[in-house]
Amino acid sequence: LDRVKAMGINTVFLQAYADPDGDGVADAVYFPNRHLPMRADLFGRAAWQLSSRTGVRVYAWMPLLAFKLPPSHPAAEDVVVSRRGMPTGAYRRLTPFSEKARSTISDIYQDLGRHAAFSGVLFHDDATLDEFEDDSPPAREAYRKAGLPGTAEAMDADASARSAWQEFKTRSLTAFSREMIDVLKRHQPDLKTARNIYARVVLEPAAQERFAQSLDDMLANYDWVALMAMPYLEGSADYAQFIERLVAAVDARPGALAKTVFELQAVDWRSRRPIDDMLTVRAMRLLQTKGARNFGYYPDDPYNDHPSLTGLRQAFSLTAEKE
Repeated sequence: LDRVKAMGINTVFLQAYADPDGDGVADAVYFPNRHLPMRADLFGRAAWQLSSRTGVRVYAWMPLLAFKLPPSHPAAEDVVVSRRGMPTGAYRRLTPFSEKARSTISDIYQDLGRHAAFSGVLFHDDATLDEFEDDSPPAREAYRKAGLPGTAEAMDADASARSAWQEFKTRSLTAFSREMIDVLKRHQPDLKTARNIYARVVLEPAAQERFAQSLDDMLANYDWVALMAMPYLEGSADYAQFIERLVAAVDARPGALAKTVFELQAVDWRSRRPIDDMLTVRAMRLLQTKGARNFGYYPDDPYNDHPSLTGLRQAFSLTAEKE
């Protein structure tokens, strides 16, 4: 709490789920609920302490699809399937086309909204479907109802169908997230919304096919777009050039900079080593110079003071016009 207050920041994205093995999937959550183990009843208390004692706005950071249900759960095997023969892609996710899975996720979000008070929700980067997904039975049925060929293989063989398929998946993920927002707003009527987007989608328009994400779609549907401005995650060797290209791509859309939060990486996950503090601070200053109004970083390590509080305090010096 002292560290957060000393930074001079105004928003915290706080994980409401537990992922002890680091695979990006929620094994448990930090609030009472009907479907997942509760690792500890911590989220509500932590959110209240942060907001009341430091004045920050707290967003509940949650997966949209990546929940590891108990093996005996009726929806446990209703997962995203790839036509390449693998059950899932980057994350093991529940398929958004299964009514059982959708109902279960809706219950989890309802329980979150009932058991804690917070300012917003951030949808995790699991809300994607790549160019080979989803080929599960519920997804095939959804495609047929939408007038599309019934299998991923059939759509992949036809350019027109493939394009329509990708648009359908992009819209479906957004629509489902909007349903979860409505669920939360029953208990948090003033809720703000944010969703993670991969940098590749912003830099390469064709990447929508590989992620089922669209910057224009997100700008239209959420209060904030949480852009993963993480050069090493994307394999870029030139940190500064990557940041500059990303800001320019966002700025090409009128008003987009005002709604985009640039999320920097404080750890190089390839080597599992912390990134030099000054590199993070210089990136924040570069973002400001290029016109970005909102930025942050992940993860924070308060026990080892990484990134260093001294550098962060300088970079996060808020002015009246900054969000």
